[in-house]
Amino acid sequence: MNKIKGFIVVLLLVVHYAHAQEEIQTNNFISNLVEDFIESSGDENFDYNTILDNLQHYYEYRLNINSASENDLKELFILNEIQIKDFIQYREKFGSFLSIYEVQAIPSWDLTTIKNVSPFLKCEIADADYNLNFKDAFTKGKSTLFLKTKRVLEQKKGYIPNDQGETAYLGTPNHFYARYRYEYGQDFKAGITAENDAGEPLFNQYNKKGFDYYSFFVMARKVNRFVSMVTLGDYVVSMGQGLILHNDFGIGKSSFVMNVKRAGRSLRPYSSVNEVNYYRGVGITLTPVNHVETTIFASYKPVDASLRTDTLDNTDFDYFGSVRQDGYHRTLSEIENKNTLYQGNGGIKVKYKNRKLELGLNTLYTYFSLPLIKDEQLYKKYLFAGKQLINASVEYGYRWKNLNLFGETAISDNGGKATTNGALISVDRNMDISLLYRNFSPDFHTLNGNAFSESSLPINESGLYWGIEIRPIRKWTISSYVDFWKHPWIGYRRDGITDGKEFFIKVQYVEKRKLECYLQYRYEKKYLNSSGTEKIDYPQAQVLQRIRAHFSYKITKEWEIRDRIELSNYFKTSVGKGYMMYQDVMYKPIAKPFSFTARFAMFDINSFDARIYTYENDLLYEFYIPFYQNKGTRFYINGRYRIGRNITFEMRYARTYYDDINSIGNGNEQILGSVRSEAKAQLKLKF
Repeated sequence: MNKIKGFIVVLLLVVHYAHAQEEIQTNNFISNLVEDFIESSGDENFDYNTILDNLQHYYEYRLNINSASENDLKELFILNEIQIKDFIQYREKFGSFLSIYEVQAIPSWDLTTIKNVSPFLKCEIADADYNLNFKDAFTKGKSTLFLKTKRVLEQKKGYIPNDQGETAYLGTPNHFYARYRYEYGQDFKAGITAENDAGEPLFNQYNKKGFDYYSFFVMARKVNRFVSMVTLGDYVVSMGQGLILHNDFGIGKSSFVMNVKRAGRSLRPYSSVNEVNYYRGVGITLTPVNHVETTIFASYKPVDASLRTDTLDNTDFDYFGSVRQDGYHRTLSEIENKNTLYQGNGGIKVKYKNRKLELGLNTLYTYFSLPLIKDEQLYKKYLFAGKQLINASVEYGYRWKNLNLFGETAISDNGGKATTNGALISVDRNMDISLLYRNFSPDFHTLNGNAFSESSLPINESGLYWGIEIRPIRKWTISSYVDFWKHPWIGYRRDGITDGKEFFIKVQYVEKRKLECYLQYRYEKKYLNSSGTEKIDYPQAQVLQRIRAHFSYKITKEWEIRDRIELSNYFKTSVGKGYMMYQDVMYKPIAKPFSFTARFAMFDINSFDARIYTYENDLLYEFYIPFYQNKGTRFYINGRYRIGRNITFEMRYARTYYDDINSIGNGNEQILGSVRSEAKAQLKLKF
């Protein structure tokens, strides 16, 4: 108890002197985007930190509106396709911008959009130099070093010795992270990332290489007129609408109803800590002739898998059933699964693009060092099995006046097909409409797909989405969508052909730099197997409804408060319901070296199916989006202090107290008690 009190005293002192950093502060746009994505997808393990990574880069090296490309603007995740096209069209029609304030004349750029995007833009004379000066790139860049540690303060079961004095987890409860980044503007970057999760061994007999995970990259852009980009090390790739490949963040159903089109740069360096969703090798983007861009990449890396041995014709052979996605290597069994399989990938993307038309051809080859053999379960009948897979697709885009058409059609080497086609329509300055139709056959094979869909992969699904955004009067926005889908074959926890539907509406009021409030409602109905108590486990309807009221008010230039209350109701064979409410206080002075954010939340939710997600402010480059369940309270406080111009120190303390349970978590993560608390610290050095 004395240690905890001492920690809190130190933390309060840090908060008293904590700094309002020069880095970009996370606004409601990013928190809403990520919250919506998790609520729709349920993908709690996806690494969202690359969003803040991109935003922080473009905050320090702002995009020049007189030379920024479509891909540059797409990497901000803030602008939808109509807004980007209107920006390019305005610049082509009227020439270079004379001032940053001129963006107010772009038809689809409302005050909220301008508020969100303006911190990342600047207005200067365009630089037409396409030849990277490598001497300057290697000598005149800026370096940034991050050092971070965190731990859960309560003891988990995995660290408690058994009768023989052995623990399940082979490492300490401390999480360690280090990242070095070298940047020369937007045209040259290099970096290395090292991470050790809590419980993973560090510099001992089980891990003599030090950190458990390393990632590195070197990237150069505008090398010359023929080579527009080259990357070595770890990187991610985007193709079309994500039917065969998009291992980057892809927005799904959200309150940003117009952001349904996959877009972005074909290659992007990777520096995050997700240990699965990236490629390792070399990638290059060439521009051999005007309007034609060719991207070629090759990758070969180890992955985690649980190997099995079978005997066929008196011959033993190894195979695997799936690739592990969590990246943990804390126990002997997890370490035994580490790097047991090798995955190779290669692909080519050729794209033609002019002012109105885009056409592209994509190919992807995937190879495993051992065969994947499926279980005998019926729902896996059409899923991929084997050692190699070939995918190909055709993508297109066409703009005519206020109509923007896009789509992709793909095929796998077994003959399975998938297609997605959409339209973005700017009816007038106050109304936009989005439409998207998808049809993925059950036998379509894709391992890296990340398309707009209800399921995690674009397989075994057909559906129609319609979204509308209306700005009826100044400061007011109404966003809504409906989505209907059907699964033509059975699936995991769906022992029958099922369908589903979802409805969403959000009414928002924004007063520039002062006030933001909104009310939103989400309804979803889909079918999953019954509880299993019946003799026949058949799909049964489940309905989930959520309603949220959010209020954000800037009291002064330094102080801001945010309030939210959210209700959730779930019905299947039983009823799950509950509420969550919180109060945020944010202090971010302009001319002082300190800042802090704090939250106090209350919740009472009686079912996991009715859980409520909410975004939390955290350390720089780190998201935390917990879900609330059971009954209790939670608070956190973040403090940030700048020591001189180039050193920033951050600390965070969070604590959750439960009223109705005596243990938290399960397995080796179990905590005996009703309290879970976490402490974090991070040091950033620029030189």
